[in-house]
Amino acid sequence: MKRDVILDTAARLFAERGFNNTPTSLLAKEAGVAEGTIFRHFRTKDDIFLTLINNVKNQLISDIEKYLEVRGPENALEKLESVIKSFYVFVKKNNMEFCLIFRDAPTRYGQRNDDVFLNIKEIYTYVTNYMKDAIDEGKAEGTIRADITSQEFADMLMSTMVGLVRAMHFGFIESSDDILKTVIESFSKLLTK
Repeated sequence: MKRDVILDTAARLFAERGFNNTPTSLLAKEAGVAEGTIFRHFRTKDDIFLTLINNVKNQLISDIEKYLEVRGPENALEKLESVIKSFYVFVKKNNMEFCLIFRDAPTRYGQRNDDVFLNIKEIYTYVTNYMKDAIDEGKAEGTIRADITSQEFADMLMSTMVGLVRAMHFGFIESSDDILKTVIESFSKLLTK
């Protein structure tokens, strides 16, 4: 229970103030626990950060799986559209948590084998692989052009989505379902015969 309160409070404070500007003394005060209690549950403040990133990753994967199960796409193009929509909706819904990824994560990992980096890469890889598989499936069923390079197109699509949600997060562009619709329509036109 206290562990969850610490995590919820840390997510809020890291989103509001940034990781570096949130001392564990403030975290303890805001969570209503002693500072020592934090370190009974987590080795370091970085361990709290890693746990939050890992939780975001696991929830995103779970939400995409649930969305696809409920929506039940009929063909590969619809599956691709569902993955794009579920990623977009998840990031919008979990803006506070993605603040950690967009703003603080790049300063929290130093090496490509760092746990924070690997968790964020796992999010990217998971979604990209789902897109690639949908493109491959569409090529096999004839709903997606055969001359498309599946991995490269999936990487381009995921990079576009990451850039889009990042730009919305920072307020460079206004969040809008019209933007999502335009992205889906544009990529659908590129993919279809």
